[in-house]
Parts: sequence; C-alpha cells; structure tokens
Amino acid sequence: MPAIQTPKSVPELVKLIARHGKRSVLISGVNASSDRITAGKVVIDLTGVHPLNEIDEKKHRITIGTGMNLGRFAREATGENGLLRQAASIIANPLVRNKITLVAALDPESPYFDITTPLVLLEARVRLQSPTGKRTLSIKDFLEAVTKGLKRGEIPTALEFSKLAADQRVGFFHVAPAGGKGTVSAAVRMKLVRTVCVDPEIVVSSLTLTPRRAKAAEREIAGKPANEQSIKRAGQVAADEMLTLAERDGAYERSLIEITVARTLRGIMEGSILA
Repeated sequence: MPAIQTPKSVPELVKLIARHGKRSVLISGVNASSDRITAGKVVIDLTGVHPLNEIDEKKHRITIGTGMNLGRFAREATGENGLLRQAASIIANPLVRNKITLVAALDPESPYFDITTPLVLLEARVRLQSPTGKRTLSIKDFLEAVTKGLKRGEIPTALEFSKLAADQRVGFFHVAPAGGKGTVSAAVRMKLVRTVCVDPEIVVSSLTLTPRRAKAAEREIAGKPANEQSIKRAGQVAADEMLTLAERDGAYERSLIEITVARTLRGIMEGSILA
C-alpha cells in the first residue's frame, strides 16, 4: 500500500497534484487501505481540506466543494431541486460512488464526466486553483479549458450555482453504450402548467459533444402537452440538432440521444423529481 498524502489546505493540495500529475489518486471519506491501488500511484486524501468538503447555502446561491465523493454528493447536494443528487446516483452505482470524488469526475477522461450535463443546465461556475493563482470560469468555459488541458497542478475546487425556483421540475438520464467508450446524457428543467411544458431548458451531451443546450428541442416542446407524441418529437429534434454540430451523423448515436432526451422528459412527467 503506497503512503497516503493528507494535505490540510488547498495550496498544499495543488502543489502535490502539480508534483505527481496523473499519478495522483484522489480520495475522500473512505479508507484507502480497503482498495488495491495500482503501483506507482500516489494516494491523496482530500478529507482534511475543509473548503473542498463544504456545502455553503446562501439565500439565493449554493457553493459545493469538489472534494466530496459522489455518494455524499448524491445525499447532500441542495438548491437544485434534486437534479444533482439524481445525476450522481445514476452515473455512479452504489458500489463505487463513495470512492469517486467530484473533482475526479470533472476530468474529461472520467467515466463520470456526465455530472457536467446538469451543471450546464444550472449555469454553474467553477472555481479553480493552481500553484500560481485562482480563477473562476463559467461551466461552458471550464468545459473548453479542461478538454484542452488545465494548467499544471490546477484543479476545480468548488461549484457555484443559483438556487432553482420551487416550481421548477427537473430530470436527468444517461446511457453508456455496452462495450463502447463515451456516454450520452440529458438534463431538463421546466415548469408544468397541468401537463403543458413552460419555459423548458434541455441540455444534451453526446458521444462526440460536450454538454450544450438543445434550443430547437426546447422550442419544439414549449407550450405543448408533454404527451408521448411531443416527447418523442422533442427527442428527434434534439438528435438532429446535436448531430448537426457533431463530426459525424451516426444512426446509433442518434438513437441514443433520442432515447435519453425522451426518457428524461418522461421522468419529469412521472413526477419523479420536484422540490
């Protein structure tokens, strides 16, 4: 078992990450000795870095540290009407969610990167810190920066977003193709007046695209009853929209987007998530 590094501050942590880079294995709230760590890796326990393990709930704004694991995230995320809790529960099964830190999930190479889909829907901002300074990016700018590669030793330290109004219904769903790389996910928020969709916002990620608004799909379903016909049509329009931006238009990817968007909309209609 390798020695476990236990930083007590964010500056100490980013220095360790700058030193060890991809060899770093970040854990929080679990006993590292219970897992077999690959030789050559450096285990860094984030539990003692208190700012990374806090949820700060102000009147209209939520700040969540990225040091918590997805299990705790699924239990304690707040202010987003259950959207982040639902997403964390879906993308990481109970056997692994207590082992995956939020900061690790925000790595594009992570199988849990779909956590960024609801963050785009929430228009979150990401705080980052490196050995040389701090910066705060919109989630869209963060996605671009992290895909290209962050600065040496730089990590996301917190997420910020505005609380959702109590009448906002939300939903999330994702699919991971069997035997393939990548995932497809969708996050939706809207108001429902009886069964009519009001002010819908739909964010979709595909096998080839990072999360982005599906505005044509939003226009397709806005003002319409969320019945099976309109839900199916919104999924089709979302697939058209996403694949127009993608490098290729594959029938398989199209079907995954249609299924994911439709399943998310159905989940909202079934009343699965409401503040």
